[in-house]
Amino acid sequence: MLINERHQKILEILQKEKTVSTKKIQESLYISEATVRRDLTKMEQKGLIKRTYGGATIVESLSDESSFIIREQTQIKEKKKIALKAMDFIQNNTSYFLDSSSTVSHLLYYFPHFKDLTVVTNSFNNAMILLQNHNSKIYFTPGIVYSRTNCVLGADSLDYIRKFNCDYFFFSCSGLSLNQGVTEASFEQSLIKKEMLLNSKTHILLADHTKFNKIFLCGSCNFDDIDYIITDKEPDDSYLKVFNKANIKLVIA
Repeated sequence: MLINERHQKILEILQKEKTVSTKKIQESLYISEATVRRDLTKMEQKGLIKRTYGGATIVESLSDESSFIIREQTQIKEKKKIALKAMDFIQNNTSYFLDSSSTVSHLLYYFPHFKDLTVVTNSFNNAMILLQNHNSKIYFTPGIVYSRTNCVLGADSLDYIRKFNCDYFFFSCSGLSLNQGVTEASFEQSLIKKEMLLNSKTHILLADHTKFNKIFLCGSCNFDDIDYIITDKEPDDSYLKVFNKANIKLVIA
């Protein structure tokens, strides 16, 4: 198993269990203790995990947005399934706001199948994917660069977004819950998403099942603001009732 594959597997284990022992990683990945220790050291240096006595714990905070590296390497299969389903909402000659989520980035690989698309985004990664794979017209927001999350935020970004009116807004979130709606770990990110919501016609939330029943620091929108939610597993009945009341169309990938 290659080192990147091992790191991804370790992150997947930590996403589920939050804290895990070195021994369990050994047994799960069939690798030596020395290899586990080296991997954990490298992952800690990248800010992906925190070493503990005899193991590791995931870096997670309700008020601290996960690094793009972590988000990019977790729930990959689920995100790809959601992105494939979301392709049904892409049309020729349309415009899109795209947030800086890793889930949305998987969708962009389908953009080359369409013509005359216009994109407004604050994500370096999403802009680079489009530059390499498609001739979309890309508008990139100015503002403060946040290298950890690979995006641009701030007042200049908000002012720039207000200049556009897009057909669709594809976005993800840190968490969603029945009581608090859609939430973000970052106040700055929540402001960006609110502005993109205000200036777009159709709002499509892409959220895998691990985002449900989680509440983070800042609210970005209520369920009434969303037209579609695309996820990989059907949520429980309590969510279905709320979605139905808010006229949200639920799509299962």
